[in-house]
Amino acid sequence: MGASNGSLRFEQDIKPLFRETDQRSMDSHFDLWDYEDVRDNAEAILKMVASGRMPCDGAWPPEKTAVFQQWVEAGTPA
Repeated sequence: MGASNGSLRFEQDIKPLFRETDQRSMDSHFDLWDYEDVRDNAEAILKMVASGRMPCDGAWPPEKTAVFQQWVEAGTPA
């Protein structure tokens, strides 16, 4: 994951982290496949995935969490 130049983008790097089941289960709160929704809730999402509370059927592997954290730290680029 991640562009070869090191920049992460929502459509190519972040959106694919979320499965269809994740998107459906969180739809009442925000749309995990919508850039603006994920950007606006990025800190809360990061806390949830880092704690292992999201997704609800099992924690992300550390590499996946690291990708999301890098994206957040980079300013949530589109």
